Amino acid sequence: MSKTLQEQLLQSGIAKPKQAKKARREKTRQAQAARRDGKTPDEQAALAREIAAKDAGKRDYDRRLNEQRKAQREAQEKQQMAAQIIDQNRIKAEGDGDNAVAYNYTVKGKIKRIMVSDAQRRSLAAGRMAIVRHRGNAALVTAAIAERLQPLIPERVWLATPEDDTPDPDDPYAAYQVPDDLMW
Repeated sequence: MSKTLQEQLLQSGIAKPKQAKKARREKTRQAQAARRDGKTPDEQAALAREIAAKDAGKRDYDRRLNEQRKAQREAQEKQQMAAQIIDQNRIKAEGDGDNAVAYNYTVKGKIKRIMVSDAQRRSLAAGRMAIVRHRGNAALVTAAIAERLQPLIPERVWLATPEDDTPDPDDPYAAYQVPDDLMW
């Protein structure tokens, strides 16, 4: 009759008796655990794979949730930083008195109006000042501050870019002069 692989390894001297005893003990433990759980080693392995898959899914969900919370926190920090910059560098619109001039600008396709002084209107048109929507109101800031705010809150910064005076070569109205004092 043929000997088991374990007996053959012991006889040839490749394995030691301690190793054989340890292997038998481990096999016995697995068999006892299987009897206790009522599952075969294959079922236990399948259960272990299922548990590992669930853990991986939970880790993935937690990672996505953490990324979402981080993005929300960063957006909130940007909003707070922008609010602080606006509050510290706000220029008061001087359009409350007799020298009030209406300055029109667009927000999301709608025309908005702010009352400013004539000097502020010229600065806005030249691009030296900008309008920032802050807490539901319009605030005036310098162009340098607007450029700092642009990466933080791009949708709420309105900065006029001075147009170059070179006429379009295909413009049919290029021969007609526009009056300098024309205001809308």
